[in-house]
Amino acid sequence: MPLEYNKPLRYLKPLKTENFTDLEKIDWFCNCGNNIGVSHQHNLKKIKSLHKAVVLCNSMEWENFQLEKRNELTSFLNRTRRNESTEWHTITSGIKNYLNNGIFQSAREKLKQSDLPDSIFASVEWDILSYYQEIAYEKYNIPTFYSHLIPIYKNGHIPCGYEGVFPNGTILVY
Repeated sequence: MPLEYNKPLRYLKPLKTENFTDLEKIDWFCNCGNNIGVSHQHNLKKIKSLHKAVVLCNSMEWENFQLEKRNELTSFLNRTRRNESTEWHTITSGIKNYLNNGIFQSAREKLKQSDLPDSIFASVEWDILSYYQEIAYEKYNIPTFYSHLIPIYKNGHIPCGYEGVFPNGTILVY
């Protein structure tokens, strides 16, 4: 399926399907609960219990942290790239439609095959969409957070929280 936008982009370069190939190959959630086998620029802390990981992933603290990180991006764009920020909804709806028919489908299928509850999918969906929003605007030297989560997903884990003050804290990983 091609990546389509509901109106032409004037300021942003459209993402292409090639931007999505790295996540289309992920074996989602295959290492949840196992040791973290990824080197990362941030501290990572393994969450040992499925129950605790689900509670953290669905917590208001994690949700607020995720929202804060996306708000930092949109605020930055509104302050520094007003024209480009006007295309936020166009680029986001195109990305989301593309993800719904591919990456989100395969991640949801893997979630059903795993011991993880469906309730964590909203967090996964938010992280992946936000990652592609960062990619769409990356040439403007934007603040990033979600690109730091992708190596965790690629390694078959799920990020489920953050301890400390970003960027010097610890990402909680199941």
